[in-house]
Amino acid sequence: MPRFNLLLPLFFTWALFAQNQPPVVTGSGNQAYCPLSQIPIVTSFNIADPDDSQTEALYIQISSGYVQGQDVLMLVGSHPTITATWSSQQGSLVLSGVGGALVNYSDLIAAAYDVVFQSSSASVSGTKTFSLTL
Repeated sequence: MPRFNLLLPLFFTWALFAQNQPPVVTGSGNQAYCPLSQIPIVTSFNIADPDDSQTEALYIQISSGYVQGQDVLMLVGSHPTITATWSSQQGSLVLSGVGGALVNYSDLIAAAYDVVFQSSSASVSGTKTFSLTL
């Protein structure tokens, strides 16, 4: 009686996944503020990311010098892909995609230039520091 040996080749698929590179957020803006007016918080801003072009949100906070009830951050201008949410308790503004959608870095960069600081106090003093993170 003949014997048949069945050889089942095993195939392994090796997938090489590159590690996600974190984005690099850079910005600056060192300006004098005129009380009861609006001033953009950045004079330069960029997001560099070699492997992504979108994210969930940009978080902007008055990280030092915040006076609750007087200081506010606002998004001005037209940004149809972005929803701006202000928290007076935290002194923070979140720029996120409409309806929870991811938002393009290019849209966030344009919006960051249109975020303004305003105080309702006629006698603002000291330094305000802003942090911008993804």
